[in-house]
Amino acid sequence: MARRQGNSEKLAELEAIRAERFALMERMAGLPKDMVFYTQITMEAAEDTQFLAAMQRARIMGALVGVEAVTPEGLKAVFKDFNLSGDKLAQRLLAFREYGIHVLGSFIFGLPTDRPDTFHATAEMAKQAGLTFAQFVMMTPFPGTVDFQAWEKAQSQSPQMVDGIPITRYWLIPAHRRPKMFTPHPTMSSDEIRERTQGVWDEFYSLSAVWDRSHCVKSLKARLAFVLISRLYRQMYAKTGISTDSARRRKSSWMARWIARPCRLLFQAKPMPELQVPPTSTDDRTAIPAVCEI
Repeated sequence: MARRQGNSEKLAELEAIRAERFALMERMAGLPKDMVFYTQITMEAAEDTQFLAAMQRARIMGALVGVEAVTPEGLKAVFKDFNLSGDKLAQRLLAFREYGIHVLGSFIFGLPTDRPDTFHATAEMAKQAGLTFAQFVMMTPFPGTVDFQAWEKAQSQSPQMVDGIPITRYWLIPAHRRPKMFTPHPTMSSDEIRERTQGVWDEFYSLSAVWDRSHCVKSLKARLAFVLISRLYRQMYAKTGISTDSARRRKSSWMARWIARPCRLLFQAKPMPELQVPPTSTDDRTAIPAVCEI
């Protein structure tokens, strides 16, 4: 856009940032081959095949991508109407997979434009786009955002209180008393949104769906690890985070601990007794750089 507008100053700034990123990835590519990396990136990166190829050489094998919504109306509600929707959205996300980059797609529910059919459509889109993992979070207005300011203004006349604390200061409310959703929705109740969000988690992370996605890794051990990690992720995020019943939360936490045990065994590496931290005495001025290198 800067090039089309003839904005040479902005164009030079952006090209310098781009060159800096490529230089960083080139140095990462020279690190030991058993080191892999994870990043957070915007969906527009999928337009730039040179950038994706550089990520692949640098062994950046995973990326959190904020998809947010799958409809044009939903994207506009979160000021991301520059993102694609529908089949074009799926194709763009699939571009990451072509370069060996696994995507954790992040979606928001509870937007004013959401309707009951939005939830299933989102789950289907996540599958169609070949996402390795996905997270489905409920709308939370954070201080400093436009949504928070509008919500705080709406609450100023008759503020909702929980244990004497205004709902607009939800972070001060004890976790066991804190509502799971704060902002009202024009057509759905908070409980309905919570239940439908839970349903999407259950659909995307069903055992059969997870096993199908586990084909993204090769060995049986890796597939087993993928299944366990997927179940653990769902348990920690969906069950513990969305459930309002304290008994269900306790049961979920207990289940998560049990799933985490075999996960740890699968990822536990052999001891490396020869790897020593250099001394840090004041006389040894080479110690600090050595520690940084390790």
